[in-house]
Amino acid sequence: MRVAIAELKQETNTFVPWPTTLADFEAWHRWAGEELIAGLGETNSEVAGFLDVLAGAGIEAVPLLATFAISGGPVTSDTFRTLLDDLLARLEAAAPVDGVLLALHGAMVTADEDDPDGVIISAVRAAIDADVPLVVSMDLHANLTRRGVDESDAIVGFRTSPHIDQRDTGQRAARIMVGMLRDGLRPVQAFVKIPMVVPASPHMHHLPGPFQRLMRAAAAAETGDVLSASVFTVQPWLDIVEMGFATVAVTDGDPDLAAAVARDLAARAWAEREAFLELELAPIDEAIARAVAAPAGPVILSDLADGTGAGSPGDATAVITRLLAADLNGPAYVCVRDPDAAVTAIAAGLGAAVSLSVGAKLDTVYNQPVRLDGVVTFAGPARFRFGGGGYTGVEMDMGRCAVVRAGQVSVLILGNAVMTVDPAMYRAVGLEPAEARIVVVKSHIQFRAGYDEIAREIILLDSPGMSSDHLETLPFRRIPRPMFPFDRELEFDPAAG
Repeated sequence: MRVAIAELKQETNTFVPWPTTLADFEAWHRWAGEELIAGLGETNSEVAGFLDVLAGAGIEAVPLLATFAISGGPVTSDTFRTLLDDLLARLEAAAPVDGVLLALHGAMVTADEDDPDGVIISAVRAAIDADVPLVVSMDLHANLTRRGVDESDAIVGFRTSPHIDQRDTGQRAARIMVGMLRDGLRPVQAFVKIPMVVPASPHMHHLPGPFQRLMRAAAAAETGDVLSASVFTVQPWLDIVEMGFATVAVTDGDPDLAAAVARDLAARAWAEREAFLELELAPIDEAIARAVAAPAGPVILSDLADGTGAGSPGDATAVITRLLAADLNGPAYVCVRDPDAAVTAIAAGLGAAVSLSVGAKLDTVYNQPVRLDGVVTFAGPARFRFGGGGYTGVEMDMGRCAVVRAGQVSVLILGNAVMTVDPAMYRAVGLEPAEARIVVVKSHIQFRAGYDEIAREIILLDSPGMSSDHLETLPFRRIPRPMFPFDRELEFDPAAG
């Protein structure tokens, strides 16, 4: 037996005004055929999970395409069409196959399509026979749609945030595939859309709280004929028509049971809605003062409103400005995306004194460039691999980078947008986070997987940016209304979902 495997992932923030292009996919990875196995086979990824289970079952994995872009603005139509055509051409060349496993994010948006993940699923379904199994894994921040559910046999979602169960999720999806091919499983899915969206932090994590309760309920539902149960909590920066939380349950041939499980999980999610709104954000100056007064570092400051994993550009400067003005008692590390400033610092050379205008080249709405006067302590290309429990083993290219030290503050100037969630990013340029008083990350949740072993304290910042947790300040125009929390008196009946 032969099962095709593929990955095509990007998470969109529709409030970001610049597009995601083919270059953004290629900057992280775009692999085909055996390159896919070499690049992802030993990582914490869904593809690795697919490979684990297929190999254990003696089923040949047919690698098609694997590509992943850093979160950002809507994907250009040409880019999406190029990647989808590539995927479909490789699927056609591999035919016949006995099944298809897809790793999608679920929150991609293009310039002219709200649901490109659904388009991918539909296109793959059209390219294979109706009885060929099609199983999909998705990030739990996916915006699940009716089209995606109707055109697939099973959709399986992450259960952890920060995400540390990518490989496990791939294995869960692949086990359903193997069951269909070997054991006669006949999955049926039920789906409930919930009219709610909530901030991405501080409660959207698998520590005790509403998110943990929902994910444990989903796991507990998987007994007997329930093959999979998932709650998709959707990332909140999507101004699209079919928006909101969702649940999906997959059973072995029992549509009534699937519907009952999906409705129960939807009711639980709705009951938790207020608990997700309890924000715990600190003003920047207050957070810095707390870090200075802390018994020891590192204190992790999360500049979440400029979260690169949430689509923001990573070039916000509000935190840098306040750090430069503060009376610090130890090293502070902060990063900013600015390829032009990095090139200027590299040209000046190691040890050179530089005066740079840094940041706010892309986010000109919430931030302004900051003047940085200091000494260059690193200059050149840099890469890192994720450690911790997150995207373990996956490599990121930081591009041409520089570090400029101004007093106690070391500013890492990045050439490329990267996920700033792992200490390996700073270590790649000679900065050791464990020895710092303050370390700034641009992330809502995922950094907890990388920093949990060294962080003495974590403070979420009330900073300005395009991935703010203050959802009421964002210019939503297309989402369906009524929608919680914008319409607090909204009533919802999961049985009607």
